[in-house]
Amino acid sequence: MKIKTIKFCSLFLYVLLIFQLVSAFPISFSNKNETLIVKDSDAITGLPNRFRDLTNLNISGSAQFTPSQIENIKNSINKPDICIVDLRQESHGFINDLAISFYSIGKDLNNGFTTEETISTEDKLLNSIKQNSQINIYDKLGKVLTNITVDSVSTENNAINKNGLKYQRFAVKDGGIPSTTVIDDFVDFIKNKPEGQHLHFHCDAGEGRTTTFMVLYQIMTDNGNLSLDQILCYQYNMGGITLTDDVDRAYFLNAFYNYVEENKTDNYSIKFSQWIKQ
Repeated sequence: MKIKTIKFCSLFLYVLLIFQLVSAFPISFSNKNETLIVKDSDAITGLPNRFRDLTNLNISGSAQFTPSQIENIKNSINKPDICIVDLRQESHGFINDLAISFYSIGKDLNNGFTTEETISTEDKLLNSIKQNSQINIYDKLGKVLTNITVDSVSTENNAINKNGLKYQRFAVKDGGIPSTTVIDDFVDFIKNKPEGQHLHFHCDAGEGRTTTFMVLYQIMTDNGNLSLDQILCYQYNMGGITLTDDVDRAYFLNAFYNYVEENKTDNYSIKFSQWIKQ
């Protein structure tokens, strides 16, 4: 009798555990590859998270912002020529005054995409959202946060341009390092940047990718013979994160620093993608 009771209790606890797990993760297994619209930010005032303005370098950085915060960024930087540098590989944009992105629990969306492929996919996803339609906004666990009526849909590029700012995209995987193609494009971008133009870098959280590209920019424009460690320390102290705790990222940063040291004097006639193979 006791053995039967123990077996019954064990079965009951097992069923209870399964129920709790299903409740915690409301997306069904059959829908785990569904593309969800997730909220990145709904802030309507102030500056985006992790905003920092490095006036001596004429650059700034932050997390993802909402449409309402674009004017705040513009006013805070207070420069006549500002270019927003979007580092996100994930498709994202604005619905009403929400910053949103497209996410799948069971699939790594846009993985390996070029910048052009990322923008093309992003445009298609945003264009599929119809005005006056009802849509669910999720968190990354698949929980519905709210249901909204779509009043407006916009790419970040369009929203930026409407506020009189310029826009540049470099698609970099969240938590990853930029591809050699992206680095080639970035080096060309910095080489041809108008004198005096302020660059505002951002990713999703304003941490890894944003700090990385602010470091890359400082490496390229440094005239004080700073070491890589000094640049990394400076960016950390100005609101960035530690980058060298990731082995791949630490290796990449060291390689890029050496590339700049060797190729700066001839204006980078050899591309990074070629140099790294030598």
